[in-house]
Amino acid sequence: MARVVLGLAATHAPGITARAEEEPPEVRQRVYRNYEVLRGVLEEARPDVLMTVANDHVTYMFEIIPQFLIVVADEYEGPPDYEWLRIPKYKVKFRRDLAEYLLANLVERGFDVAFSEKPLLDHATMNPLHFLAGDREGGVVKYPVVSILTNAFVKPVPPLRRGFQLGLAVRELVEAYPGDLRVAVLATGGLSHDPGGPRWGYVDEEFDKKFLAALGSGDVESVLRLTPEQVFATGGGSYEILNWVVAWGVMKGKPAEVVDYVPGYNIGSAWAIWRP
Repeated sequence: MARVVLGLAATHAPGITARAEEEPPEVRQRVYRNYEVLRGVLEEARPDVLMTVANDHVTYMFEIIPQFLIVVADEYEGPPDYEWLRIPKYKVKFRRDLAEYLLANLVERGFDVAFSEKPLLDHATMNPLHFLAGDREGGVVKYPVVSILTNAFVKPVPPLRRGFQLGLAVRELVEAYPGDLRVAVLATGGLSHDPGGPRWGYVDEEFDKKFLAALGSGDVESVLRLTPEQVFATGGGSYEILNWVVAWGVMKGKPAEVVDYVPGYNIGSAWAIWRP
């Protein structure tokens, strides 16, 4: 049967590549070093599949906003704004059979998960893949991907508790999958930031450090009690912690190793590892 061999979480801030010079060299090197730490851990885990949990930035669908979406496709090349991001365009192979299996069984369990056969993955997915799984010379992502997208911007957003429940269900389904697969999960996004909002550039370090402390101690319940209003009060993009919470569910609420926290590039960036 399949098994989850690793959990990772990392910021997907576009400024890290698109506007790298905004921060001094020591900040840049610290940021890149954190990605290298996660890349090394991922390579050691030798996954057959990398499951990504990221949010859509309202580029996927303009008229229909799914709360959760699974990409059911064979391949993708992107991101569309790779030149602005200053990263290569990558070819991504999807693990379609696993995606279809998760979709069907999540719906059967009462999760109204949407799906699409037309992938459009923006920086939320592609920037972390660039750092953690990108073969930059070959222009390919090294691992087959299952892409889960969340609604972390357009109200009403799913409660954090529902995201955690989704992650728990995904874990159970992966472990029941009739195939010998090593699966790693990668959450991207956050932490506090207010993209395009009145507090653009502000980082709520107190909120971020409380969230990371809960993550590091395994205090799931204190995070799940947060309401969308409480999280959005720290910034319009801060609800990207939903992605982390979904992955936390996949890892059964285990404490994570918080690798680092860097307030920079107009966002509270963090990196974390869950080991099996």
